[in-house]
Amino acid sequence: MVAKAATRGADIVVLDLEDGVHPSHKNAARERLQGSRAAAAGAGAVVGLRTNPPEGSGGHADLEAAATAGFDAVLLPKAESGETVRVARDVLGRTTPLWLMIETAPGAANVFDLARVPGVEGLVFGSADYRLSIGARMRPGESELDFVRQRILLAARAAGVHAWDAPWFAFRDLEGLRRSARHAAEMGFDGMSAVHPAQIPVIHEAFAPTPEERAWAERVVSVMEDAAARGVAVVELDGELLEELHLRQARRLLAR
Repeated sequence: MVAKAATRGADIVVLDLEDGVHPSHKNAARERLQGSRAAAAGAGAVVGLRTNPPEGSGGHADLEAAATAGFDAVLLPKAESGETVRVARDVLGRTTPLWLMIETAPGAANVFDLARVPGVEGLVFGSADYRLSIGARMRPGESELDFVRQRILLAARAAGVHAWDAPWFAFRDLEGLRRSARHAAEMGFDGMSAVHPAQIPVIHEAFAPTPEERAWAERVVSVMEDAAARGVAVVELDGELLEELHLRQARRLLAR
């Protein structure tokens, strides 16, 4: 399953030692890390590892095992304090990127400080634990999550790191996933987590520019580059004034 997962089109495959492994099997899973990582990497995947929370008995052992297994990144669940993240960073060493799961009230409250801890290169939203943490109910459109999504995005952009949205757990509901993924893309996330291979093409489509967006971006690039060649900084396109920021936005869209 690990090797096959790496062939299903995801940009990153994250092996899981936390919720995906029963407590009775965690030691065995940890002992297999080297081989599991090699199986996924051998299929051409970028391979990350989600450990158990570092405060728990297994978390420190997970980090020690990850430090020697050669993962491309380590995903730290329930990140809440900068000190805990720094301890994890020290165990891992300075070369393995650290991604933090923001999925509790303390994590959301401290996210701006967490994003700036040296070695942190990404923030991942965990919506299920976050709802539990704050006592939220699931609402149509997930509007109960938008406040913390904005905090995570702002913290990531202020710190210059990546931001990935939470998964859509109803994996057979591809229309719901499409709406959620498009919303995350429009907000500004770099991507989102998937829990089933069938979700991957839907997420990729949602985060790619639509034909209309691509056409707009191509026209903006053409018009702005022509204006720059004439020494003009501000131009009009379809009744809208364009300047350098629109050119940057257009190029970002075309690069997706």
